[in-house]
This record gives sequence, structure tokens and C-alpha cells, in this order.
Amino acid sequence: MNGLGVFMLIFAVCLFFAGLYVFCGHNSELLLWKGYNKNRTKEELRVIGGITMLVSLIPLIVSILAFIFDIQ
Repeated sequence: MNGLGVFMLIFAVCLFFAGLYVFCGHNSELLLWKGYNKNRTKEELRVIGGITMLVSLIPLIVSILAFIFDIQ
């Protein structure tokens, strides 16, 4: 196993779960510390969480490519 593939896979999974947490409607100051707003609506949280889950596909694709091409 190569280190880059494992690291990117773990990062993608953590990023996906963070997006899922926000997508479910949790307005957490822990995850949204830079753009935290107490009055954020559920629709806004769903959009932010959805975008975060989509962005988590990038490290997942990098991880898959690292495993296929054995990049170290």
C-alpha cells in the first residue's frame, strides 16, 4: 500500500462525513468556524453540506488513481 492513497482515502472519508453532518442540518461552530452564522437556514446548510460532499470526491479520485498507478 502506498501512503498517498491511504492518506487521501482517509481524508476523503472524513470530508464526506463532515459534509453529511452539515447536510443533515447541524449548524456547528466546530465545522463552520470561519463562516458560522447562528441564523443559517436548513436550505443553506443542505447546500453547504452538499458542496462539501461533492468536494470530497476529489481526494477520493486521487486516492483511486494513486492505488491504480502505484504513486508513492
